[in-house]
Order: sequence, then structure tokens, then C-alpha cells
Amino acid sequence: MISSTNGASMRKTGLSLAVTLCILLLIPLASAVPSGLTYLDSTWSSNDVNDGDLIALNPNGTILASYHGKDILLFNTSTLEEIGKISFGQDVAGMEFNPNGSVLAINKRSTTQIRESIKLIDIDTLEVMDSGVLADDRFRDISWSIDGMVISAHGSEGEVVEQYRYPDLTIKNTLHGVHVVDVTCIDYRSDGEYIVTGDESGRWAIWNMQGQKQGSYIEYGEGLHDCKFTPDGLDIVLVGEDGTITSRTFDGLQKHVDNVDGANEILFSSSGTRMHVSVDSDTFKGIITYDYGNFNELQRTNFFHKVMDVALIEDEYSRIQKLFVAGGTGEVAVYMRDIVANGLNEPGSDLDGDSIPDNIDDDDDGDGIIDDWDDDIGCDAPEGTPCSRYPDLSKIRNIELTLGDKFVVQDRISLPSEDSSNIRNLSRNAIAKDQVLSAHETELFANAMCENMDHEDIIDQWRESITLSNGELGDATITCFVTGGMEMIRDGDSTTQITFTIITTFEYASQVALPLDITLNEQPLPTDGSISWLAPAHPVSLLFSGDGIETQNIPLWWNNGDDVVSVTLEEIEVKEPTVIENAIDWATHPIAFIIYLGIIAVLMTMWMRHQNKIDFDVEDDENEDSDEDDIELVEKPESLDDELEDTPQVKAKRTPPPSKRKMYNTSTENESLVKKKRVSSQELNKDGPIMKTKRKRLGSVEERTIATDKPVVTGKKKLVKTSEPVIKKRKVKTVKGEVTEPEPEKKKKRKSVKRKKKSSSEKKIDEEKMQENLANDFLKEE
Repeated sequence: MISSTNGASMRKTGLSLAVTLCILLLIPLASAVPSGLTYLDSTWSSNDVNDGDLIALNPNGTILASYHGKDILLFNTSTLEEIGKISFGQDVAGMEFNPNGSVLAINKRSTTQIRESIKLIDIDTLEVMDSGVLADDRFRDISWSIDGMVISAHGSEGEVVEQYRYPDLTIKNTLHGVHVVDVTCIDYRSDGEYIVTGDESGRWAIWNMQGQKQGSYIEYGEGLHDCKFTPDGLDIVLVGEDGTITSRTFDGLQKHVDNVDGANEILFSSSGTRMHVSVDSDTFKGIITYDYGNFNELQRTNFFHKVMDVALIEDEYSRIQKLFVAGGTGEVAVYMRDIVANGLNEPGSDLDGDSIPDNIDDDDDGDGIIDDWDDDIGCDAPEGTPCSRYPDLSKIRNIELTLGDKFVVQDRISLPSEDSSNIRNLSRNAIAKDQVLSAHETELFANAMCENMDHEDIIDQWRESITLSNGELGDATITCFVTGGMEMIRDGDSTTQITFTIITTFEYASQVALPLDITLNEQPLPTDGSISWLAPAHPVSLLFSGDGIETQNIPLWWNNGDDVVSVTLEEIEVKEPTVIENAIDWATHPIAFIIYLGIIAVLMTMWMRHQNKIDFDVEDDENEDSDEDDIELVEKPESLDDELEDTPQVKAKRTPPPSKRKMYNTSTENESLVKKKRVSSQELNKDGPIMKTKRKRLGSVEERTIATDKPVVTGKKKLVKTSEPVIKKRKVKTVKGEVTEPEPEKKKKRKSVKRKKKSSSEKKIDEEKMQENLANDFLKEE
């Protein structure tokens, strides 16, 4: 019996082994590196052709056939020159070379007049053979037997696979009883004894050369895109429409399973050790290379366009040397490691230092413009120097070194016009065909080209080329972006150049200090998988900059092998700012503008409140109070009615009219509105001052007197009855006749009234005696 302690220990050990196994399985996925291949060329058909989703490569890799606009073109894979052309009046759905590469079988659309689809083309003579047979004219995956004597395709009658004899194309066998939908894949085993087929529903089966099914068919669980035997014939690999990749033994046992979104086609190396999967998805477009023994990912090659069909050429070590990719346009993209220029390392004078003699080099000055065009375009060459011997400084390679928190190297190149046009032509179908390139298509191109580079090689080259007087460069990262020439450029533009920048950002292993001497020993060449192979590497323009550092520029550095560049970076001297400069800095500081806005807001608020306020005239209120105190009773002439004789007239003191608006109160039923009238200044004549009085309407006074039974009082404001006791005054009748005018200095006092003489019995006053008494009293006091 095993103790519980031992059981727990065994469980821990099993868990540790499981974790270790998972880590080992994930390490290869994380360590996948770029394949060293990148876009460097194209096979060109025509500007007017928009189709290009089908290619075929002969077995020895010397001829590439591609279909474009009802034409099949043959190219030399070394020079990419067109070597042949076969035209058909119908679309071509599929094509495949026979095992020795002498014949190309195609499957074209049939017509009601010509009931045949499969035709054979003699590659040596470029003639179409007379033999033909009708198959499913939409079938893509034509397959040749290992000996080249049988061709298999989807039959025209029902969901079957038919085998045709070569060269007369008569039917040999019909494989039926399995497929009930369209067949999608057919492949022969390397020994020529068996064939595997699969369809859109997911059914697949194995057959012998006599057309007999080996066992029952198998359901894959999803529609099949591809099915292939391994080169040794021991295994079968299936690719589903959902991206499931399964490896099974010939006996049907499952070996490996993986899932790759967008997986389309399987391609094996000749040794069978590597398996390449073409992928076209929203997240990745390209080729993923696996170690077939354990399904671990080894390498990736990124594309920036659609992946319609793929063919490859490899070396004796099963490494891909060239990739041909149909992207749905009038050209085929070619991916390589580098470009070997014609005349490289041959003897002769070399102006730009690209190791190609000037008598062979079409671009002696290295600006990417052909020498024959330089003089026509013009340049800023010194007097007496032809433009073909002096580069356009805006077109040559530009290197900028920036010193800061990190040491940054920006390497900017300008791709030639023809290559730029080809790249845009392929990129426009990356998402959908349109008139201009979008930002997403531009980003897709930059990311693909950056991922294909050998980053470690680029970092090592710069670290070896740059020498610092103090400090040391550490780890680095690579990023890339398109500076110009792609986004919003119209389709068909053949002149605009694409500008591409590769940024290497170094950390510091030990910090640097100013002043700093920087020396460049050489101009680094492009690495494997770098698109920089398309652009001239020499000469270069140099710029040294940084925060608080004096910028230095070397506009032209020729590559003569021995010349090095050395500069000293020093800190910019900062002068003490003057009082005026400090004041200007404070006045233009963003916070100062906030204060300015606050002050303006306060002033505007005060102004608005001042405009909207209601003024009260205190002086008028005081005048109104004095008016009430100065009310006097004036006796009316006897000519008025008796009722008016008993009504005292109230005369209000007048005040100047207010200069501002006043607020008025409505009167009650028993109070009349108070009215004011402006009083003009007195006018004088020879008889004295002229008194102006207000004419009162007797009718209105009478009406108001009758209605209210109270005397009408005029004034500026309504009179409020006070709480003080009212002093009664006796009424006095006025004397008939004229009333003497008051003296000017007593113009606001009540007029004197002459009274009737009383009887003689009343005592008279002796004025003379009264004056005498007053004088006596005055003298006595002295």
C-alpha cells in the first residue's frame, strides 16, 4: 500500500512534469524567428491586369507559370524575365506541371461549343496539344501521378474523382461512393500506389491506383482546404476551413493537431523535415514554417498582401531561398534574402562605394535615380559637377543619431520608383481593391517588412560600427514605419517613392556624459530579410542631435573604405535670461493666460451688473420729503365756486428732473398719481421777474374733489398721512381786487393779502412813539 505522503509527492511530481512539458511546448512558439526572406522583386504582367491568383512552379524550380487575365505567362525564376505566353479565351481555374516539367496541365472554363476543360501545353514549343477532356471546369487542384502517366481531377458528372491517361486524356478510373459535394484536394503518395481525396463537407478517403477505396471514408469535422501525403508517404496532413491542422498515420492514427487561423495550403520541404503553411487572416498573412517532427513553429515570413497561391524554392538544407506569392494583381511577389547586383565586386572605379564599377552601375551617385535621368531632373551640384556625379541629398540614405535617455539610430531609405509602384500595386489588395492606399494597408506593409528583418544582426552591426568615448550601449529594439509614399497615394502612381525608416533604440549598459565623442567606423549594409536591399546603401547623410546638445550635420559621407566619421557632442551653453526675457516668459506662460481670462471675466461681470442695475435717486427722495414740509395753503379768489373756496390749494416745491430712470409706484383708488413738471429759470424784463404758474383745470379738480370728497394734493410722489395731529386752520376769504406781486427775493413765499379796514373803534398804533421807545431802551442798556 502506498502511503498518503508518497501519494501527495507523486501528485506534485506529476504536476511539475506537466508544467515542464507545457513550458517546453511553448518555448519553440515564443522563439520563432524571421525566416530572413522579404519582398525584393516582382514578376510583372501588365498595368491593366487585375487578376493573378494562380501560379505553378516546375520541379527543378527554373520556370514559373502565372495566370493573369486569361493569359498564362512563363518567367525565368532567376532573372524574372518573361520567356513565354499562352493566351486562352476563357478563364483558367487550375494548372500543374508534370513531374519532369515538360508539360503544363491546365483546367479552363468550357463552352457549349467546346466541351473540354483540361488541356496540355508543351513547354518546349509553347504549343497547346490537341488532346482534351471535360472535367469540372472550376476545379483548382489538378494532380499528376508520380510517374506522370495519370492526371486526376474533379469529374464533370457528379461528385466523383476521375483519373485520365496521359497524353490522350481518356478516362482510366472513376472514384465514387464517398464525396457528395465538391472535391477540394487530391494528392498522390510518393511511391505512386495510393491517392488521397477530400471535399467541402470534410469527408476524406484513401484509394489505390485501381480506384478501390481503402477502408471507409473519415469525417474530419469541418470542410477541407488541403490534404497531402508527407514526402516519405507515412503520414497524411489535413487542413480544415477553420484552421485545424491534423497529422495522421497512414493507418489513421492521429499524431499532431494544431490550429492556425486562416491556414490554406500545406507545402513540404523535399526532406520532409519542415512543413510550410500558407496563412491569410486578419491578424497574419504569410508563411509559417514548422518542424514536422513535433509541430513546433520555427520561422515566419510576413506578407503585406493577399495570399492566393504559393510556390517555393529551397536549398539542400531545406531552407527557403525564394517564395513566389500570387496576390490577386497583375504581378507575382518575389521574396528573397538579399539581392546580388550585376557586376558586384568587379574591378573598376566606384564613386558611391557600392562595390559595382561605374561603367556597370546605372546609378553612380547612389541617389536611386538613373544616371541618364539625373541631368534632366537637375540637382544642387557644385559648379562644374554633373548631376550624375552628385547625388540628390533628399534621396540618399539618411542616418540620424539622437542622444537622450536612450541612444536612437534612425536609418531612413527611399525605395526606387519602380519598386514603390509594385509595392503599392500589391498592397491595394491587402484589404480590398480601392483607388488609394489606406492607413491600415500602409501599417500592414511596415509591420511585415520590419518582422522579416534579422533584428539581432541589425543591432550587432550598429554596435560594432558606433564607438563612444565614454559609456556603453546595451540591449536594443527594432521598430519600423513608413515615412511617406504610400498612404493616400492613388492607384497607378509610378513616380512617387516610398520612404521607409528603421529605428534601432539602444539602452545604456553604462551612462554616457558630455562632452561625448562618437565615431562611425563604417556604413552598415542591409541584413538578411531587410527591404533596404532595394535602396542604395551609399553614400549617406548624417545628423547628430539630442536634448540640450549642439546639433551637427554631415550632409554627404562617401564610402571609400577608409574614411570614418568622428564628431564631438557638447552641451548647449544656456545664458541667464534678462529681466525682460523673464517678464515675457511669465507673461506668455499658459497659467498667465488663465489669469488674464479670469480678470476679463470679472470685469465683464461687473460691467453687466452695472448695466442691468436699477438706480434710486436719493436726492429726489429728500426733495419729495421737503416738498411735503413746504406745502402752504393759498386762498383762492372769490370768483371760484363756493366749493372751491373751501378747498385749500397745495403747492409743492419743485425739484429738477432726474437724469436717470425712476421707479414709479401705482396709486390706490383714493390717491392720485403724482405728476411733475419741469420749471424753467426765471426771465427778467424791465418790469421785473415774470412769474410762471401752473394753470389748474377746475373741472378735473372739481371731479376729483367730488369723487374723493378730499382736497387734491399735487406733488412729485403720493402723500402719506402721518401720525402727527393735524393742525386746524381757519378759512380766510380773499379780498376782491388785484393782489400785489411778491418781491423777487421772496418768490417762494405766500403772497400778502390785503384785508378790509376795520371800524374806527379799533386802536391805532403810533409808530413814532414806538420808535422813540426803542431808542430810549437802547440808550439805557449802554
